[in-house]
Amino acid sequence: MDSFESDGLFWLPGDDENQVAGKISFDQEKGTRLSLIGSFSEPQFGAEFEADDERSVIYGVAGKKWLTLTGCSRVSAKHEIPGIYRENYRADGLFAGQVLLDADNPTFREVSFGLKGLFDWVAKNAVRREYKFSESNRRLESATLTLDTRPSEECRAEGCTIALYGTWKLLGSTQNPGFEQDTRFTITYDREVDFTQVQLDVAAMQDMLTCLTDVATVPAGVSLCVRSKDDEGEARKQRVEFYGQNVAYSEAKSKKVKKAILNFEQIGGLPAVARWLDFNRSRRVVLGQSLASKYRPMYVENRFLNSVSAAETLHRLEFPNEVKPADEYKSFRKMLVRYVPKKYRGWLSQQLAYSNEPRLRHRLRELAIHGEIAAVLGCDPEAWASAVTNARNRMIHHDKEKGSAASPTELYWLSESLRLAVLLSLMRFCEFKEGALQDVAAHDSVKFVADRVHKVLHGSLEPGE
Repeated sequence: MDSFESDGLFWLPGDDENQVAGKISFDQEKGTRLSLIGSFSEPQFGAEFEADDERSVIYGVAGKKWLTLTGCSRVSAKHEIPGIYRENYRADGLFAGQVLLDADNPTFREVSFGLKGLFDWVAKNAVRREYKFSESNRRLESATLTLDTRPSEECRAEGCTIALYGTWKLLGSTQNPGFEQDTRFTITYDREVDFTQVQLDVAAMQDMLTCLTDVATVPAGVSLCVRSKDDEGEARKQRVEFYGQNVAYSEAKSKKVKKAILNFEQIGGLPAVARWLDFNRSRRVVLGQSLASKYRPMYVENRFLNSVSAAETLHRLEFPNEVKPADEYKSFRKMLVRYVPKKYRGWLSQQLAYSNEPRLRHRLRELAIHGEIAAVLGCDPEAWASAVTNARNRMIHHDKEKGSAASPTELYWLSESLRLAVLLSLMRFCEFKEGALQDVAAHDSVKFVADRVHKVLHGSLEPGE
């Protein structure tokens, strides 16, 4: 999604006769901005500016494309000498193509998108280089650059088909030729879906790559297929490009993937990608908490608490949320309440309402065992769970009698171990390829985390390590 700026005409849905000139601009970090020379309504000179949330959709035409701006809000308006009135809008999303979208409920059948670092993660080079040298003096006689286009791979997921395919274009000149390769995903839905579903699916794939490469990634070139009717009333497929602000862009552009924790082949190829999408569609909150610090810098305390929340939330979603069977505990609680005076029974019953839920230490230990954290970090699940729980409790409760809280350095490495614990459990839930666990343990960055966590658990971590 490249930045751009263009002049055009803009209007509100159902009022295309009242077109206003303006300038549209997009930047991945700043988002979409619209500056009108005029107003969609009659401006009142000297009237106090009020934010306007009613114009959620604005149509336009600029750069030889129809534009649909969604989630629009007016952010400023002013009169300028010699009598020019300007209005400025911010939009959550911008769709550009050969068709205007339904203002009330745009739906889509297909989305195609790239991800920064996807080509390196898939690691399937389509270019071959061949050199021919003379036998007498070993001088180069010819060089051949060949592009073998790779066939698309497809796999079914719930309610859709996922395809992975390669793209290319020619670069350079006759004297300096070359190819540019890339890799993209396409998700084709069995039925029309709204844009919220599309966003969730693209985000799940983005999170997958960020998890497995340990570097923030962002979508690139998001293209959607929408059905529209031509002048004869026949249904046609039209494509629109989506432009949207991405808070992770600054992090993604500054870092490159060196060596993925797990690459495309190591997880089990496209079937594993499909299982990841199916499993994580309804678990967005877990990945959001776990990867927040990858997408945007934050204080180490927030990083740690986010990581704890991700692990606890995953456990709540996927593991039993009770210590004793519910019926057995209900009888046990009633028995306890009967032993106190009547005036205290209501209070005690409320206090015991959630006492059958596992404590954080129990949740972390079970998650660690499920993800086989011992095989990756070389630590005892109970000792690790206790260290994380104690660090969280000392931070939250500020109990001076239990000593000082964990240092920022300790919190950082415990955060990294929590993120790995979540990833290891997700790997099992998504049934990654056999041997993936060993591949994670062998990665240099994971070995480094394991060394630091070992020192945290044994109290030998030096400040700043």
